[in-house]
Amino acid sequence: MNDNRYDIAIIGGGASGLMLAANLDLKGSRGIVLEGSTRIGSKLLMSGGGHCNITHGGSIKEFVYAYGDEGQTLRRCLYRHNNLELARWLNDHGVELADENGDPVDPSYGSNGMDSAGRIFPASMRSRDVLDALLGEASWNGWQIETDARVSGLRKDGTWEITLLNGVELRSEKVVIASGGITYPETGSDGSMLEMLDDLGLDVNEPRPALAPVYVENYPYSELSGISIPDVTVIAFSSDAACTCKGKAAKMKGDLLFTHEGLSGPVILNISKYVEPGELLRLCYNKELHELPKRMQRILRERSRGILGDVRTNVLALLLNQDDFIVSGVDGRGMVTAGGVSLDEIDMQTMRAKRFEGLYVIGEALDADGITGGYNLQLCWSTAGTAADDLKSLNKEA
Repeated sequence: MNDNRYDIAIIGGGASGLMLAANLDLKGSRGIVLEGSTRIGSKLLMSGGGHCNITHGGSIKEFVYAYGDEGQTLRRCLYRHNNLELARWLNDHGVELADENGDPVDPSYGSNGMDSAGRIFPASMRSRDVLDALLGEASWNGWQIETDARVSGLRKDGTWEITLLNGVELRSEKVVIASGGITYPETGSDGSMLEMLDDLGLDVNEPRPALAPVYVENYPYSELSGISIPDVTVIAFSSDAACTCKGKAAKMKGDLLFTHEGLSGPVILNISKYVEPGELLRLCYNKELHELPKRMQRILRERSRGILGDVRTNVLALLLNQDDFIVSGVDGRGMVTAGGVSLDEIDMQTMRAKRFEGLYVIGEALDADGITGGYNLQLCWSTAGTAADDLKSLNKEA
C-alpha cells in the first residue's frame, strides 16, 4: 500500500465484498479490498458446513418472504440481481451447481432449470470453488486485496479517510461497507465496523445472532442428541406476554433437531432472531405419542408423572402440543447477524447511504437477514450487484 489514495475501497473481504469486486471492472480506477482477518473469505469457506449453500431455486418473487418484514424493501435489488443470474455467473466461471441431493442444476435452461432445485450448492460441495471464482474475477478486474488490514477509524474529510489498526491511513472517494455482522469474530465479523458507523451517525439497529441454536432452562432432551423431528411448530412469545402467552413474537414450522445442550434444526434457526433470554418458547410436535421416537416417548412419560409416580394423561397430552420452555440463551455463533445498518438509511436502487456522500452498505452489514436455505448469500449477491451497477455508472460519468 505505497500510494494510499484510491477511487473505491471495500471494507470487508467476505461474500458481499468479493461479489462486488467480482462484478466491478475498475477500468483504470484504483480499488482496494480491506480484509481485517488474515484470511480472505474465511466465513464463506465455512458456510453450509463447508459446502456453501449459495442460493435457492424457485421464483425470485418467492424470495421476498424469506426476509420477513424487510423483504418488500429488498425486492428491487433482489429482482435486479436474482438467483438465476448468480447461478449463471457461477456456471460461466467454471462452478457447476447441484441441489442438496447431488442432482445437477443447469441455469442455462433459465428458471425452468432451477424451479424445483431447493437449496443450491456447488456440485463439488466445496465452498473453495465459489471463493476461487470470486477471487479470480476480482483479480481480473484489477482489485488490490489486502488481508490483516483491520479498519480502526473512518471519517469524511472531503474524501473518506480510513485508518487501519497498524496506523496506516488511506483515502478513497468511495467506500463500500461489506464488513458483515457480529458472528464468528475470528473471520473478521466482530461488529467493530457497525460501531464505527453508529459513531459516524448512521442509524444502526442492535446486532444479534440469527440462524442460531437456542438453549432453554431445565432442558430434558440431552440423550436425544442428533434426533430430528419433522413438521414441528415453534412459537416464540415476546417478553411482555411470556406470562399470559397471548403475544407471539414469531411462529414457524419445520424440522426440529435435538442437540446435547439445546435445540436446533431449521425451525429453531429461523426463529432464533425473535428469541430472547427469559422469554417463553413453545414446541408443538403436531403428532400422536406413538409417532415420536421411542426414547422421546419415554422422556415425555417421565415428565408427565405425578407425585405418586402415575402418568397423568392430561399432562402428557399437553406436552405434545404445548411443550413450554424458558429461553436461557441464543448461541452467539449464529450463521448470520440480525440487526445492522437500518434500511431506511440506504437508497435500495444504488445501495448508497442517503446522508453520507460516497458511502455504500451491502450484505450482512445491513439490517436484513433471511431464513436458512441460501437466502443470505443471495442477499449478498443482490446488494453487491446493485452497488456495482451504481459504481459503474459513476465511472462512466467520470
